[in-house]
Amino acid sequence: MRKLLAFMLLFSLYGQSETLKIGIKPSEPWVMYDQNISEENRKPIGFSIDLWNKIASELKVETQWVYFDSVTNLIEATKKGEVNASISAVTITSAREREIDFSNSMYELGLQVMVDAEKSSSSVLELMGQEIKKMMNFETTLMFLLFLLVTIHLRWFVDKKDETSELFSKNYVTGIIDAFWWGITMLITWETPPSKGVARVIDLMWHIVGILAVSILTAIVTSALTAQAISGSIRSEKDLAGKYVAAVSTDAPRQYVEKIGANVIPVKTLEEGIALLREGKVEALVHDGPRLVYLANQYNKKEKKKVLEVAPFTFNPQNYGIVFPAKSELKEDADRALLKLREANGLEKSFHQELKDKWLKN
Repeated sequence: MRKLLAFMLLFSLYGQSETLKIGIKPSEPWVMYDQNISEENRKPIGFSIDLWNKIASELKVETQWVYFDSVTNLIEATKKGEVNASISAVTITSAREREIDFSNSMYELGLQVMVDAEKSSSSVLELMGQEIKKMMNFETTLMFLLFLLVTIHLRWFVDKKDETSELFSKNYVTGIIDAFWWGITMLITWETPPSKGVARVIDLMWHIVGILAVSILTAIVTSALTAQAISGSIRSEKDLAGKYVAAVSTDAPRQYVEKIGANVIPVKTLEEGIALLREGKVEALVHDGPRLVYLANQYNKKEKKKVLEVAPFTFNPQNYGIVFPAKSELKEDADRALLKLREANGLEKSFHQELKDKWLKN
């Protein structure tokens, strides 16, 4: 009987999978979950989540997610052994390697620059069209048309009373059409017809309206072109020097941008940095490229137009890795599984490539 109980105990222990505590923090599209839901009911998704679940399957272990709100806290907890490992979007650096261990690279990337899409437009005509569209909204267009309608009627009525004038037809319909073209022509060319008395005053007033309209439009377009010259001049990381650049205060990109001479505006989150960028308070936002591309796509889809753009150049190459406590016995097994998942199977894509297509395709 005792032998039977001992056998059943050993069988039950053998059949149970080990459960590992794995630290994660939100970082689109690597780790995403609803932070308003209690931890026990959260269902995290993302590149890093899928990758670890596959590694855990290879190692035949279960996973218990442990949630953190910053990379600093995540690394500190891993260092102290509060979790068995951590995965998110953690850059491998020599400074961090002194305190913890990293896996082999789980993703290779570089920093990129996000700018305001409207200010970085390369077409002057497109930019002018955008600014005119902003100025001529529904209210201003309606007011202009009403002002034009009143003016051409007044001008036609005055001209009709002058029997010597042949500028407009005396017939109402054809006369108003003639007056309309008079108004448009004077706005564009400022050609003043021969007139006197009240007609001359009206011509002069409409002439001044045209000058003011063109002056305002010129000022707006010039201002927009100046902003475009600032944002559009970012062609490489060297162009960031002297510019106001937002970067997450606790992440590695901030330290690099400071070294190249940019005026760094530290932000707590990328969303805060994007808000500053759209408000025109910074000229660029620097962060890991894949995450910027993902967020730009999300914002553009939401706005149903291109409001954010990620410059195509990449700089400061870096790698993401899985974080382990120093001298962790789990690291070697995880590295072996990670290498296996990055290997292609003949003509079929590797699991790692499938994840890239799923989460990081632009």
